[in-house]
Amino acid sequence: MEKSLMLRFNSKIVLLLAIGNSFYCTKSSSEDPIAALLASPPVLASVTPQIGTPAQNNSNGIYGATEVIIRGEDFGLDPIIRFNEIQAIITANFGTELYTRVPDGAYSGLITVSKSGGSCLPNEKTGTNCTGTEFFVDCYSVTNKQYGSELELKQGSSLSVKFDGIESKAIRTTTLTSNTNLTITCESILTVRVFDRSCRATDYALVRDPTILLPANVSTQFYVTAGSATCNLSL
Repeated sequence: MEKSLMLRFNSKIVLLLAIGNSFYCTKSSSEDPIAALLASPPVLASVTPQIGTPAQNNSNGIYGATEVIIRGEDFGLDPIIRFNEIQAIITANFGTELYTRVPDGAYSGLITVSKSGGSCLPNEKTGTNCTGTEFFVDCYSVTNKQYGSELELKQGSSLSVKFDGIESKAIRTTTLTSNTNLTITCESILTVRVFDRSCRATDYALVRDPTILLPANVSTQFYVTAGSATCNLSL
């Protein structure tokens, strides 16, 4: 009699355990994939193009902000795109493709995508539900190289440039390690257009032998327009 009661008692325990395990498995199978999806970081496959410009409006021309397509997966329903710390507007979200434009004030550094509720570490392409890659702001490439190949001026060096007739040249400095004066000596009166890191232009019109302070930690782009002359540029 005691053995029979013991067997029935053990059978009930086994049945209860089986039901509990079944309930746990059913609950896990219905909730875990969703939780995993929400917790998984977005995956970035490509950014096209990886070089662009904010909108430009100056006497050389009007150029719209570059459209950028971000491809990947797990972006979520309400992702956030940032160019460094500047949030961009998402013009279309097709799940595996996000469309945006380079926002005003953007500069070379990182483009990041984070899910709603996620966050990216400052100056990093990782964080909580965050991914990213490098992005470069170029003020000249959008003009289809209208002044020819961009010349490079290195810090601590000089560059001799010949102008035939009234002509413009596009020039870029290397990244400067400190605030540095750009000095231009020339046989001609000059106009110099200097772009900041977000492609906002400052004009130095009809000047002779100008000295212009350029900021540290930036590769500065500028145009020089002169008459028939040879000009010397130094940093």
